This record gives sequence, C-alpha cells and structure tokens, in this order.
Amino acid sequence: MNSSTKPLLLSIVVPVYNTARYLDQCLASVFQQGLGAGQFEVIVVDDGSTDGSALIAEKWAKRHAEVQVLKKPNGGLSAARNTGLDAATGEHVTFLDSDDIVPDGVYARMLEVLRQSDSDFITAAPYRFSARHRHARPFVRSEDLFFESRQGLTLDDHPEYLRDFTAWNKIYRREFFVGSGVRFPEGRIFEDVATTPILFDKASSFDVFADAGYFWRRTPGSITQTLSSAKAHDRLWALSHIQEHFTARGSSPRLNEELGFAIVDYNLRRIFFEYPKHDAETQRYIAEEVHKILGPVSDEAIARVQSPIAEWAMVAKHGDAVALEQALQAPSGAKPHRRALRWPTTKRSLRNLMVYLVLRPALFALPVMKKTAVFSSYWGKNFSPSFGPPAICLELNRQNPQFQSVVFAAGAEYERIQTEVSRLADHPDRIRVVRNTSLAYYYYLWRAKYLFNDVNFQLGYGAQRFTQKRRGQIEVQVTHGIPIKKMGLDSEHAISAKGRATFLARTRRYDYLVSTSPFVAETFMKSHAVNAQVLATGLPQHDALVTPPPGDQSATIRQRYGLDPKKRIVLYAPTFRNKKGSRFPCLLDVREMQRQLGDEYQLVMKVHPFNHTQMALIDFQELTDFAQDPAPSPFVKLMGEVRVNPAYSPATLDPEASRSRANVHKIGGSVNELMSVSDVVISDYSSLMFGYTHLRKPLVLFTPDIEYYNATRGSYFNVDEVAPGAVAKTTTELIDAIRLSSDRASWIERYDAKRRNFVERFLCWEQGDASRKILEELGLL
Repeated sequence: MNSSTKPLLLSIVVPVYNTARYLDQCLASVFQQGLGAGQFEVIVVDDGSTDGSALIAEKWAKRHAEVQVLKKPNGGLSAARNTGLDAATGEHVTFLDSDDIVPDGVYARMLEVLRQSDSDFITAAPYRFSARHRHARPFVRSEDLFFESRQGLTLDDHPEYLRDFTAWNKIYRREFFVGSGVRFPEGRIFEDVATTPILFDKASSFDVFADAGYFWRRTPGSITQTLSSAKAHDRLWALSHIQEHFTARGSSPRLNEELGFAIVDYNLRRIFFEYPKHDAETQRYIAEEVHKILGPVSDEAIARVQSPIAEWAMVAKHGDAVALEQALQAPSGAKPHRRALRWPTTKRSLRNLMVYLVLRPALFALPVMKKTAVFSSYWGKNFSPSFGPPAICLELNRQNPQFQSVVFAAGAEYERIQTEVSRLADHPDRIRVVRNTSLAYYYYLWRAKYLFNDVNFQLGYGAQRFTQKRRGQIEVQVTHGIPIKKMGLDSEHAISAKGRATFLARTRRYDYLVSTSPFVAETFMKSHAVNAQVLATGLPQHDALVTPPPGDQSATIRQRYGLDPKKRIVLYAPTFRNKKGSRFPCLLDVREMQRQLGDEYQLVMKVHPFNHTQMALIDFQELTDFAQDPAPSPFVKLMGEVRVNPAYSPATLDPEASRSRANVHKIGGSVNELMSVSDVVISDYSSLMFGYTHLRKPLVLFTPDIEYYNATRGSYFNVDEVAPGAVAKTTTELIDAIRLSSDRASWIERYDAKRRNFVERFLCWEQGDASRKILEELGLL
C-alpha cells in the first residue's frame, strides 16, 4: 500500500481464482504501463485459489510495494471485484482478469485522455487471443465501436455503446463508480452484462480509446466457455435486470432499439446456440424467459441481427415454444457430425490409404520375423535407460547376438536417437533406427514378433480395425511410470469419451504387462481394461537406480551435464499440469531460494516431456535470470525442452518480438543419471519418486496445489500421506527441508520408516534386474 499523502492515480483490481498458468504474465503486464512508483496500486484478490496462484501473487507482493494480496473464501468473480473496489484508494480504478494481459503503456495513455476530458470513464478496444492464435484479434461483436478515439460521449447520443458490455477494458473515476451505487451481483456470472450498461447510463460522459486496450484470453474451461444451467439462468437474469433499469429510467426509442439489438446479438445468440445441449427443464425456462425479455424488443431491432438468430428471436418473441424447440434442436448453422473415417483428399491421406489398404495386407501375408524386436518409448521421443523399452533393448543387445532390434524414432528426434544408440549400445550394428510412420516403420511394426512400448504405437488411421496386431506377434506394455494421477478410463483428462473405443482397441493388443507390485498391477489393469499376463519384475528403467553407478562415475556425470562439482545438487523434476502440459507454472520462489541457498547449492530443473517450457513467459524468464552463462556456475541449470512461445509478447503478440526476449535451449538428459548425482530431489505428482526412492536419498514433494490437482486430474492416493520423504507447501518450507537433507542421520530418523512403507506398497517386486527377467520370461535369453 502506498503511504504517500498524494493520492494514487490508479487502482488495478485483479481477482484471482486458479489461474497460476497465466498470473505471472498478467501481473508483469501491469508493470509495463508507463506508471511510476507511487502512482498506482495492484490489489490482487485471491478468491480461495487452490492451484498455487496465491504463491505467485505473494511473490509479486514481496518484490513490489505496489502489490497487495487480499485473501477471501471462494465467492465468485463479482464478490472478488467488490472486495477489490472497497479496498481501492486510487483516483481511478480498473479491473483486470488474472488470465488476461494489458498492452504496454495503455493505462498511462488512457489516463491522459481522462485528464484532458474530465469524463467519468474511458473504454478501450478489446482484443481476443488464445493458444491457437499467433496474433490478437479485435472482438467482432463490438469492433465497429472503436473505429476512432472520441471524448465526451453520452449514452443518449451514442446508445450503440450498450454493446460494450465488458468491465475490464475500462478505467473509471473511482468517485464516479462508488457514487453510482453499482455493485457487481455476487453469486452470479455475467456480472458485466448486469452492470456495465447501467454505468454507461449513469456517466455524465465517457471517452473511447480506439487502440488495443486489453488482450482477452480465450481460455477453454473458463466459466463463460463452459455449459451449465446456472450460466443460462444468470445471463437471462442479467438481461432482465438491465431491462428493468432502462424501463424505470424511461428511454428514447433509439436507445431502446440499441438495447434490444445488444440483447439479441450479444447475449441471446449464445443462449440459442447452447439451447440443444441443456436438459428439458432448462430449455423450458429459457423459452419462457426469452419470451419475456423479447416482449419490449422491437421487430426492427431483431431484424438487424444476422440470420438465423433473428428468425429464432422472432419465434421466441411470439411465444411459440414448440416452434422454438424445433428450430433450435437442429440449428441451420450447426456443423454436421464428422464421420470417423472420411475418404482421403490430401496427398498424405492417399499415402496412408495405400499403407493401410495395400501394404498392410501384403505384409500380413509374409511370415513373422521371429528374431526381431521393436522398441518404442514415448512415441519415439526417447532412447535412454531412464525409460523401459530402451533399457530392455540395451540388455537384449548385450546378451543375445541372434536378435535384431529396431528402435522407432520421431522425425525430429531421429538423429539424436541414432547418436544415443551408438553411444549406449554394446553392439550398435545390431540395432536399426527407423522414423515413425515411414515405410520401414510399418514393415517392422507388422512383421516383428516382439513389440515393446511404454505408451502406444502410432497406428489405426482413425479406424479401430487397423489397430489389431497380427497373429503370432507379442506386445509387452512396459509402462512409462507408476500411476499416481488417474489414468486411462479412470480420467476424462486422459481419455475422452470420444477416444475411448480407440483406446480400448489399443490396450487389447497387450499380451504382457510389466509392473512393480500387486497394487500397481491391479490399478493399471483396471484403468486400462487390460487382460494380460503380469510380469512381476519391476520396471526396467529402475534397474540402474536399484544398483546405481559407482561413486567414481559421479564426477563424469556431473561434467556431462555441466553441474557444479563442488555444490550440493537439488534436482527439481515436477510433472505436467493441466490437460496435456505445455505451460507449467513455476511456483518456486527462485530468487528466495538463491538468497538462502545460493552459495552451497545448485538447482537443476528437469521439465516433463509434455512441458514445452516457454521461456518468453514471465515465470521462466525469471528462471533464466539465475541460469545465465557466462557465469561459471549459475544457480539454476535448466534441462529438458525449453523454448520460446511464438504466440506471446506483452506489447504486440508479435513472434519476432517474443524471440528477442529469451534464448532457446534444448538440453536433453537422462533423469536417472541426474537423480544418481543429486543430493536431494524435489518433485510432486511425478512417478519418478518411485525410482528415486531406491537411492535412499532425501526426497521432498512440493505440493502447494494438491487440492486443485486432485480435483482436476484426480489421483489414486493422497501423495502427501504416502510420501517417502518430506512435504512442503511453500518455498520457505522447501528451503527448510533442503537444509535438513544435509544432515543424513536426522533425515533417516524422521523419514526412513515412511520410505520403507512406500517400498512395500509400490515397489516390492523390484530387485534391479527387471530387463533381464523380462527377456527370460519371453524366452529371449
């Protein structure tokens, strides 16, 4: 909070609820607004977040006097905005949703316009963007309102601005907002629809800022992007609320027409499109309420809306519920369902057609190659003993000279995997590397007798009948880890309803399932609907951890990865978040860790393969501040794939500007080797904790977002309860655990009983010779 007697120029209210993925970007954009220290405050209202958002907000508050964090039980966006508004002390106030960003310098420019005009508020052009779009785009429903900048407008003269419903693209004089008596309706969504038109009406004048003033992120899974009956009820309530306001106020015919047009074009459009997805009771409610709302709306206003929405609105206005239901159950604008397998039209599709309908039957007619084994790890992205299929491949290569091994490689990884095969194999001449989906790939996939995988093969061409393996082939599911997070049929995040049939067709291919304990085997078989023989051998990727390399190899491994030979190594290896990873929010306060641990420790971060870590994002820019060469021993060492996100630059969303903000790093690494030379490992819900437990070294689980993680992804057990080591919720607790890890006797006294219980439940079949046992069970040795 600013302590100066001079009033602040701007209060920025940022309601936060489970937006850890985006909050760093959001808050960083606030500090690029051309406002100096003492001119603004940022009021972050944490609305009961469970995903670690509060840690990020507190980190910003610790480093910036302008930021304060208010915490409250979850009550929704309206309540959070009202809380921030009540705490605001600035001359002006604005609202910023925590998954959005503000273009550089916009707030200062908008405030300058208000200073000149003395209007009650200013509204700016909103732009939309998403992970799929490389550039922000104007919001089409209100794009025509921002063709030029203007000052001193009134709603009576310009009622078309009733279509500018959103609250977050505006800066208000705080005295005006508070004096208007307008509050965001708590307990409801579409709070902007219920309030913004009334603020337009109450303003003596308002200004228009034509340049992009707000970047609005389209976020899948957000409240406004999902379907619920409450969503329909609240939107219709908001429309009735503003209609009541303008009816009581008494409005000109022109204003009434613009209000009616805004109601139909902006709001009922979505109601109509979502209507077929609702249950019968909600549909009846929609029909009744829309009929009431459209009663005062003129036919001329409805006619201005594009077809077929205008036709649907006219049917609804006249109260013909049957006709409305018939029209909306099969909207004329709806897209037809796609067929599961369409006739190919592209050159690539024609190739696939020849592969599956010509090549496949021809190869099936040839005999199975009994001395050939295929190995694929993570869809051909890895060849390291830290993964099961490569570990088995290397053991077979070492022990049986009669076998040819074939390693599948993703196209981008082909040369790297070839290099790894040459480096790791005793007899690399007996291993052939082939690219995924090449003709050689299909040749071996449909002729080799033995197939080893830890996920699934690229096959099927969209039809289940192509997923079947041929008679005489043996497929071994090695698994790439031990299930903590819910998997397969147990999780909609893992397998959608649409993909269920194909998933089951693939799991039916398994003849053997490799596992580490009865509990793990039962969990995997149930979640994957597997009816296969269990190989009670343990995971091959854990062999090197049960029997780690001699101590004299540690220096060589550290040198290979550029790790400081004199410092204690802390390996941070988190799993992915969200549905499929991509963006990972770093909840560690790296600056505080360096301040307290820097002279003695080096932090190594190994990202999950699903995390294509985007260094241009603010949280990873901070990481790179502590990982920069030419420093001889930077505090942070980044491993895994780390790249620039081409879709994000706070100022322009320009890919070239984004590339200039950070370097691109792509450093591979065997996680087994990294664990073997680490003094302590930090993880969370990653299955690497199972292998690391064999090393009998300190493990800390950093799980500040466990409630959110369990609610969104789900887990088979409470990680905090079964952890074979310490559990930390804050960076301070994590630092304390790292310090304790340096006292081996104290650590063992506190955590060794938990470690033994963990091994008994999850790892009782592991003896360090899984690769050999698997090959013996199959008769390959």
